[in-house]
Formats: sequence, C-alpha cells, structure tokens
Amino acid sequence: MKKTELYKLLTIIVICIAALIIPTATLIRASGMPEKSFSETENRYLADFPEFNMDAVLSEEFMNGFEEYFSDRFILREEWINIKNNFDRLLGKKEIKDIFTEDGRMMEAWKGWDEKSVSENLDAMKKFADTHAENEQKIYFMLSPNAQEIYKDTLPAFCGAADQKSFIDMCYGISDNITPIDIYSCLYAARNDYIFYRTDHHWTSGGAFLAYRDAGEYMGFTPYTIDKFNIEHASDTFRGTLYSQTLDNSIKPDIIDFYIPVTGEPKLTLTAISGENSETRDSLYFREYIDKKDKYSSFLGLNVPVIEINTELSEDNDKGSLLIFKDSYANSLIPFLVNHYSKITVLDLRYINTPFDTIDIDTNSYDSILFVYNTITFSEDTNIRKLCFLDGIDS
Repeated sequence: MKKTELYKLLTIIVICIAALIIPTATLIRASGMPEKSFSETENRYLADFPEFNMDAVLSEEFMNGFEEYFSDRFILREEWINIKNNFDRLLGKKEIKDIFTEDGRMMEAWKGWDEKSVSENLDAMKKFADTHAENEQKIYFMLSPNAQEIYKDTLPAFCGAADQKSFIDMCYGISDNITPIDIYSCLYAARNDYIFYRTDHHWTSGGAFLAYRDAGEYMGFTPYTIDKFNIEHASDTFRGTLYSQTLDNSIKPDIIDFYIPVTGEPKLTLTAISGENSETRDSLYFREYIDKKDKYSSFLGLNVPVIEINTELSEDNDKGSLLIFKDSYANSLIPFLVNHYSKITVLDLRYINTPFDTIDIDTNSYDSILFVYNTITFSEDTNIRKLCFLDGIDS
C-alpha cells in the first residue's frame, strides 16, 4: 500500500473513532457529573439541556436546542477549538472568528456598519441633546477608535477593515448641542505605547488616561498629570474577550493597571444598582476580579444598569454633577473623572430593561452629560434609542 493511501486510510479511521468516542464520552460525562453553566475561559454562559416534550420534538425546538447544548458541552471542547484555530493559523489564516491577529496582538475585525441602525442611534442622541440644551446643560460625546483602527497599518491587504476615523467624524456632526471630544488624535499619536490590550477589546488604563487628559480641555477641568498617579500593576496574567474567542495562547497576556492618585484614592461611595438589588462600596476597584478570568471587571465591577458615585472634593476642584451614558470603555475612564466631579451617575442602556419611570434619575438635574462609547459597540448597539423614552421624548 502506498504512503498516500495509508495516510488517507489512517485519517478516515481517526475521524471515525473521534466521531464515535466524542459524543459517547460527552453523554457519559453529562449523565454522571454536574455540569458547569459558565465557561471561565470563554467568559460566557453555556447552553442548558433543552426541555424534552412532544411539542418541542415536533417543532424541531428540541433538536435545535440539543445541537446548541452539545456544541457547548462536548468533551475537551476548548482543546479542540484551540487545535482547530492553531491549524487555521498554520494555513496562514489571518482572521479567525472575526478577529485579526497581527504583530503580537488581537483586534476585532470591523467591516462596516448598518446605516439605518446608526442613523436611528444618532437621531435619538440628537433629540435628547436638543431637549437638554434648553436647560443649559453641557453635553459631550467621546467616541473611541478600537485597536483595529490604531494599528491598521499591520492589517492584511484587502482585509475589508472599515475606516473608523470617517465613522467618528460622521457621528460627531449630528448636533450643535453636542460637543465632540477628539481622542482619536492622542491615541493614534501614542500607538507605539501600551494603550490597547493585546487579548481584549478595551483600551488599557494608559489609553483611558490619554482620553481623560484630552477631555479636560473640552469639559473644563484641569486633568492630573501622570506624575500625580501611582501606577499599581494589579495583574500581568489578563487574557480578555478576544482570547476567549480564539483561545490563542501565543499572544502575551495583558497587564491590568490601577492609576491611584499619589494622595490615595479619593474618599467616595459607589453604589451599583441592578433592579431591586444594590451594592455599596468605598472604592472604584473590585479587586476580587483580579483573581478571576474576567479581570477587566475589577474596574467598577460587572456591568449593571445604574452606578451612583459620590466623591468628597474640594470646592475649587469640583465641577459638579456628571451623567454618563456608556459602554464598558467608560469603566476604566471613570476612575480618572471622579477626581473632578463630586457626583457621577452612570447609565448603561444595554442593561436597562425596565420602564424608565421606575428609574429615579432626573436627567435635567445634572450639570454635564457625557456619552462614552467605542466605535464598534456604538455601531451595533440598538439600545441607544432608549434615550427617546428616558424623559418622554417623542421618538
């Protein structure tokens, strides 16, 4: 028998054995061991075994649910995913699961946006801003590029990456009542510094510091210079959201830094509110997450609908009250802003699923309002339209 024929035969045998052993071993494990509902490595909840009844079987609901369950639970799943992704990389594939891996970093692959969806988001923001401008409230918009844009010169030719600078410029022109904050320039100028994580989609604390520093010019506060902070290296083993999708161990783990004022963290209370539940702390940092997979949640904790922060500040340094609408990029930015605002309320519209009249927040009572988003989240998040319902604005 020729070598090529032997190789084909062995390949077929291996595939057949795997096709028999993997489902069998998975079902044996499922019947004899308690199953985890959350994957720390992938940072997501796994599908549960579907409810079995005749209606579900006839409607194919059971089989669809079982396929999802099996896909999430088959034995050695993470190892098989890693093998497959490594094989794709050996074949020269540069984009895996919508993630580019170039020059020792992972980057979300963003190919464009839905014009209708983005237009509806911007329209909701404009209506909200125009209404609140009547109260002489100052309204700001900080839209951050992602690593894909900052390191676009490392991307493969003809990869289809969209131009985030043009997108940001378009979004910034929606209303004369919204002051756009240019942070693109400072981030791009510092692209050789450690401003975006290698394994996660967020900016680092260093990137957030640059955004804070330049925001002061627009928002009217004097930012602390870098020498006014002690930088605490809280962890050097962070593998973030992009790693969770690729399980690529070849990329160096990231560093989580806390920028603590040299005078110490200001005296404050933070209350995280989710429905009828609330938790109050005297720090912005949830240090228990440093020992977990989701280390980015050490900034303000898990995403919740509402966070209230009250800080003791001297009168000359207090710019009053600030209302923030945000995605998770704001989580590592807020520790800088608390040095200038004695009251900060944070609303994450993605997690507000109750009627707005149940949220005891008067948006007209704040001195300033800030929108903080990254480009990709802003282009995909349909929850921004909830602004139209927040104060009964006609949508």
